[in-house]
Amino acid sequence: MVTLELEAHRPIEWIEGDRPRYWRQEFRKASEAVGEARVALERCQVRISNEDTKYCYDERKALEKAKCRLIAAEEKAQLLRRWRMELHKVVEELQVQLARVKHYLETDMVKAVAALDRIAAALDRYAEQSTPGGPAT
Repeated sequence: MVTLELEAHRPIEWIEGDRPRYWRQEFRKASEAVGEARVALERCQVRISNEDTKYCYDERKALEKAKCRLIAAEEKAQLLRRWRMELHKVVEELQVQLARVKHYLETDMVKAVAALDRIAAALDRYAEQSTPGGPAT
């Protein structure tokens, strides 16, 4: 039981501890990359004339890629918040079920074993009485 409870907390620790830190770092890196790509595009546009915009193709693509990375990091952070709530619900349900099983094992199982002992004793008494030439009295 304890092992199951500990195993249920491992994903929570991962989602609450490791993943938020990771996606914050990714968001920061992506934000910096967007800033750098913007600066590179502006530098390129300053160097060339307004009619010759095709020469900044690589810089535009780099900015697009950096923006996509930033959006992806934001989406992952939002998904993480949703997963955190869903995971808490699932773990709470698991804990309720584990509590029921634990209660059953602690109380109902003890009662069931005692009842089986009484039934076995009654069957033994019955078997002794119903055998021909049973025990001598």
